[in-house]
Amino acid sequence: MSPLTFNIIRQSTQRTAARRGTLVMTQATSATAHPNTNININANATTPVTTTTPSESANENRSRNGHDKELVKRVIETPGCFMHTIKGTVPHLTPDTLRLQGFGGVHVSIEQLLQDHQPGGFDKWPFTLSKFLNLQDMILLCDVRDPSRFVKVPVNSSRHVSIKTHKGVRQLTLEEYLKIIRAYQPDIVSTFAAQVADDVEASTAAATCTKRSGSGSVSDSESEAQGASPSSGPGLKRVQRSVDRSLKWLDQILLDRQGGDALAQDRALEEAKRRKMKLSSLSAETRESASLAQDTQQLNLLTEKTASTTRKPWTGVSVFAHVLGAHVEQERIRSAQETARREAVDGFIVDANPLQGASKETILSLLKVSIEHLPAEKPRMVYGLQTPEDVLRSIALGVDLFDTSYPSHLTEDGKASLYSFGSHKTVTSNNGTSITTMSGSDSTLGEATVAPTKRWINLWDDEHADKFVPILEGCECYACNGGRHTRAYINHLLKAHEMLATVLLMSHNMHQYSKFFSNIRQSIQDGTFEHHSTAFTEKFGTEPERTGEIHVAQAIVEAALSKRNRLDGNSNGNNSSSDSDGEQSAQSKEEKAELKRKVKEQERRERKEKNRMEGMQRKKEKQQQQQQVMAKEGLREAMPRES
Repeated sequence: MSPLTFNIIRQSTQRTAARRGTLVMTQATSATAHPNTNININANATTPVTTTTPSESANENRSRNGHDKELVKRVIETPGCFMHTIKGTVPHLTPDTLRLQGFGGVHVSIEQLLQDHQPGGFDKWPFTLSKFLNLQDMILLCDVRDPSRFVKVPVNSSRHVSIKTHKGVRQLTLEEYLKIIRAYQPDIVSTFAAQVADDVEASTAAATCTKRSGSGSVSDSESEAQGASPSSGPGLKRVQRSVDRSLKWLDQILLDRQGGDALAQDRALEEAKRRKMKLSSLSAETRESASLAQDTQQLNLLTEKTASTTRKPWTGVSVFAHVLGAHVEQERIRSAQETARREAVDGFIVDANPLQGASKETILSLLKVSIEHLPAEKPRMVYGLQTPEDVLRSIALGVDLFDTSYPSHLTEDGKASLYSFGSHKTVTSNNGTSITTMSGSDSTLGEATVAPTKRWINLWDDEHADKFVPILEGCECYACNGGRHTRAYINHLLKAHEMLATVLLMSHNMHQYSKFFSNIRQSIQDGTFEHHSTAFTEKFGTEPERTGEIHVAQAIVEAALSKRNRLDGNSNGNNSSSDSDGEQSAQSKEEKAELKRKVKEQERRERKEKNRMEGMQRKKEKQQQQQQVMAKEGLREAMPRES
């Protein structure tokens, strides 16, 4: 029996498929407990490490240390999130601020943890990954790839998937992945998925070839793209192979979880290939004497022998299966139906990242196709849809789980969230500044004063340098609560390149995201989800596309920091030499001259880049002024002249 249960508390009675529920990880524990978090620290346990529910206070946890407990639980309320991590750490959050957030789970990417010689060394790992990361009080989900992005890597094969690690692209086999699962013992693990990227250019070219042919015959490019729309991705055969491989890997992972030998069939096929190659090298008479029936019998014996090998099961780890199909509706339906037939699967993941070349409407339409063929009693998670409006539309389709990539991206860009789900109002602070506040989901939208439509502000902007008000009045996050940190202060921290700036921003953005989901759950409970969703979209619109370009002020600060670090490094090298020898540096005049030349060259490049950025800004301002002048002249010409 799986330790993971999903309970639906409330199903929307409106036209949407939104539902509220809880994802609960339950486990029996022994009396041996960690002194701080009340966990089982048995390194040989085959079930995931669990703790008490987040609702229990710290005092309750401490008072119950050392006592036998039959069941302990960790809970994620849905719709909800797994916190996105980078190399096992939630970006910019310290352990104390991490636990101030309202999320009960973390998402860890295997591709970010792999080292050069792993996973071979995982066999000697003494504890679970949760204990190593000090996240025993969270539900930990391990997946192969990072859900916040999709990097095109070399194609997968029947034996491996290609992943992007910090040292470059590498091939991860199923055998290695199973070793990782057994070593890390996460609470939830995703299955191997042969994802295929959205190849817009290839499909567009295929459509062009079809138009040029002008005949009823099917061109080579078209035959490869059958079943896919001209503006979206890989051909039908490639998508079918990805679904078939993923289903095969799913069966192997489920078999290995029960203690079976998941790789027996693969080894048998490899043995058959070797025997075939060996026979091909023999003479014709020898090949004829080799009975095909005998070869088949020996192959069957090998398969039975390897399949009968029993291994220690890891049934305490739940399995979330990837649902694929790219942009081919037929394959999405097949993938969803075949995956749902595996009753041992505990949940489902639909990844929208490979569809990045398609429009948002197309992505949501394909997401709906997959979800409609998944059982309602199991949780569904989606990757690649994190903006507030995408979350609302996904929840309306029946999605339960997301990740927190969105607040991480805002923090990296120096932005602070202002959006809220529910009612809004505008108040005036002591210094006369109008500030957006949140009034929660208790009041109706009609009773609230209309707030500004900004969903976030960029604290790199100079306009915040003299605003001595919290990011968001009424926000209870660590950065805003009690007015302890102001917009002006965070603006100063950003330009001083202090780590505290991103800590405060991430704390605020994560709190706002958590509050956003909390209000969504309450609206589903109250039956007002559709009403509030429509109001949110009308008020805040859609999220601008993230281009990856940094703020001008941020570019200047980073250039100055790079220069300072370079000069400090040179200075430290000279000082250490002086301290050790008691003399001046032994560098030759030629070396010093070369170093000086390089420093000047770098300074010249930085000045050139700074001038370029400032020139672009001036050009933009000039264009805006010209547009305003032209608009005024156009109005004058349109006015009737006096007689």
